[in-house]
Amino acid sequence: MARPATLPALLEATAARNPRGAALPGHDWAGVAAAVRRIAGGLAAAGIGKGDRVALFLPNRSEFLLLLLALARRGACAVLLNTRFRAAELAPLLARARPKAIAVARDFSLVDAAALLEGVPAEARASLRFVIGADGLGPDRVAGLEVLPLAGLDGAEAADASAPEAECLTFTTSGTTSGPKLVLHRQRSIATHAQDVAARIGTAAPGAAFLAAVPLCGTFGLAAAMAALAGGAAIHPMERFDAAEADALIRRAGVTHLVGGDDLLLMLADAAGGRAYAPFAFTGFANFHGQAERVMAESARLNLAARGVYGSSEAQALFALQDPAGPHAAIGGGVPASAEAAFRVASDGELLLRGPSLFDRYLGDEAATQRAWTADGWFRSGDLASVQGDPDGSHAGVPPSPNPLPPVGGEGFAGAGGERFRAVGGDGGGFDFRTRAGDALRLGGFLVAPEEIEAFLDDQPGVMAAQVVAQDGQAVAFVIPGAGYDEAALRAACRAELAHFKVPRRFVTLAEFPTTDGPNGRKIQRSRLREMAGE
Repeated sequence: MARPATLPALLEATAARNPRGAALPGHDWAGVAAAVRRIAGGLAAAGIGKGDRVALFLPNRSEFLLLLLALARRGACAVLLNTRFRAAELAPLLARARPKAIAVARDFSLVDAAALLEGVPAEARASLRFVIGADGLGPDRVAGLEVLPLAGLDGAEAADASAPEAECLTFTTSGTTSGPKLVLHRQRSIATHAQDVAARIGTAAPGAAFLAAVPLCGTFGLAAAMAALAGGAAIHPMERFDAAEADALIRRAGVTHLVGGDDLLLMLADAAGGRAYAPFAFTGFANFHGQAERVMAESARLNLAARGVYGSSEAQALFALQDPAGPHAAIGGGVPASAEAAFRVASDGELLLRGPSLFDRYLGDEAATQRAWTADGWFRSGDLASVQGDPDGSHAGVPPSPNPLPPVGGEGFAGAGGERFRAVGGDGGGFDFRTRAGDALRLGGFLVAPEEIEAFLDDQPGVMAAQVVAQDGQAVAFVIPGAGYDEAALRAACRAELAHFKVPRRFVTLAEFPTTDGPNGRKIQRSRLREMAGE
């Protein structure tokens, strides 16, 4: 039997299989499916149909997912916007996406959505025809536009107008290496990836429950939520992450699945106070702040079952997952979730990807779309990686073996220097993420991932956390010091244990690292650290 290739078909399949299972707060899966059919009817009455776009400027609420699914049922596309964005950030995205409507939560205490929308230049929001109030407030006007309460969009059940190749949603890239882009996915990529991930992380298990603590507007939070939907697990959204509230909710609701950055998990561990949880089935984490070893230690103490994962807005989060019991569990990467996915590591160390979860294009940026793909159809991730089991740890790909694994489609391929690569599917070996290509350090003529030096520094006495950048061909280390920090001793340890070109020329202590809020969590601004190194 063919797998569902649209989100409405996936939802209806889950509702048929598990109609009375807990879904969203106050809803079982049959109730969610019925609500989505009615909201889709209300959207149809409001003039939203095939090919239209609607922006979702919403926190993690049930309404976010209900609207996303209803739009998919109408064959419309959701433009996902981070609620941390302000008017200057919203303006170019709205101008590029040209949505017909925007959904806001006027009662969300952290954001004055009405004021922000009014602050967007009129020309940037010229495509908007009305506002959807996904809140408890009634009809009104915002930025001169009529507000239609979501509760009022409860219409007659609409027929399913979705299609596998219909535009489904856009993620917004963080813009840390270039300007933000709108990453467009079609329904097939979102629906099939949800099923692949669900099978890998066990969201169909009885009693499975997912804590949606990471923003749903980003791929990290949404890919996990869609996997919960595909498996029929309960979804518990958190509008804003509060560690004490999350700790209580995990214990009260029997949460079994979680994703987040290392900082989020360490805040949760502090709130837990050493009290272990009932064993988790899966916690996927991203090592945004270089605290992977601490996360793994807390995971063992609290029963979180943490493991490194890999993804991007273009490939979707949870594209690959590590073996939780394997030696690479603390590292981002792993084996692709889909048996149809593949990767290869090019001669310059860049990770190249294929698979059903990949995006369609960058909306309104054909040049960037063209640059993102190789001539033979591989997505350029912009990340450096190594193949697990590569004995010398090089980036140069994998030489032919007596029984080489064929690439996607069975055709051969080779690198610029003639070296052959291995493409690895869901049942093959995995890869380890090393760093963003733009963050790699050129030290003493050698290409070095900053994580290599940072991991050593993190293990030294008195070092709470460390980040390393290059300046004039030498390493500069930024350190958050702890009790007993001694720069002379740290420098001596580096000289004794590291290759001479990896020894930082300078150590700079900071109270905290500069960070930026993205749709998938808070990330360290390496670009700002590079500026600071040169000041």
